[in-house]
Amino acid sequence: MDKEILLINEAAAFLRVSATTLRRYIASRQIAFYKLKGKILFRKTDLERFLDSKRVDSFEEFRGKNIL
Repeated sequence: MDKEILLINEAAAFLRVSATTLRRYIASRQIAFYKLKGKILFRKTDLERFLDSKRVDSFEEFRGKNIL
């Protein structure tokens, strides 16, 4: 069963970062999270959106954009 809601360690593994790094993202409000009864939870879709926000265009994509 593929989980939609992840705990901090599961979310860190999904993002391939340490739990400490994920806690830094939380503290600086760089990533969306939920707090329920003292537990920090993440929706997988929010984690995917966070990853998408960090995407860097390839040279071809960058060159193809009309910047001016």
